Amino acid sequence: MLDDEEKLKKLAMVKSYLERRIGELSDEIESLRLLVSIVDEQLTTKSFKTVETIKKEEKPKVVEVVKKEEKPKELGAVRNLRGKSGNLLGMLTVTPDEIRLTVNPELRITSDMKPFSSFLIKKVLDAMVKVDKENVDAGKLEPGRELSYDIVYEGDEVREIIVRNYRDETRLREVISSIRWALDTISSSQR
Repeated sequence: MLDDEEKLKKLAMVKSYLERRIGELSDEIESLRLLVSIVDEQLTTKSFKTVETIKKEEKPKVVEVVKKEEKPKELGAVRNLRGKSGNLLGMLTVTPDEIRLTVNPELRITSDMKPFSSFLIKKVLDAMVKVDKENVDAGKLEPGRELSYDIVYEGDEVREIIVRNYRDETRLREVISSIRWALDTISSSQR
C-alpha cells in the first residue's frame, strides 16, 4: 500500500502528464485551425483560376506549414519515459540539439543486451549516423550538423543515452520511440 507521500508524488506526476498532453493537443488544434484558414483563403482567392495556377501558387504555402510543424514541441521539458505497462524507463530531456535519457537504474541495462545493442544501437542510431555521414560527404549536410550519440555507463550498466543533432520532429519521434521500445522490451523480459 502506498503512503501519503508516494500518493502525492504519483498525483503530481499524473498532473504533469495531463498538463503536457493538454499543451500538445492545444498546439495541434492551433495548427489545424491555421491549416483550415489557409485552405479557406486559397479557396476564396483562387476559386476562378485554373487548376494548374492553383497548384503552382499553393506549393510554397504548404512547404511553410510543414516546416513550422517540424519544430519539436517540448524543448527543454523533462518528462518521464514510460513503457506500455506504465513502468518508468527513465527521465527524458529534449533541447533543440539534444535528446538525453537518464535510464531508470532499476532496469539494469547493459550494452550487450539484445534489443539495446542489435536494434537501438546498430539498426537505429548507427544507421542514422551513417546516412548523415554520407550526406556530409556528398555536400548535402553541413559538417558538424550530423547526428552523433554517446552512451554513458556506470560499470557495465547504461546510465544515459545522449543523441545530438537529431534536427527535426520526425527523427526526434523515431529516436524516442526506438529508445522506448528497446528499454521496454528489456524491462518486460526482466519481470
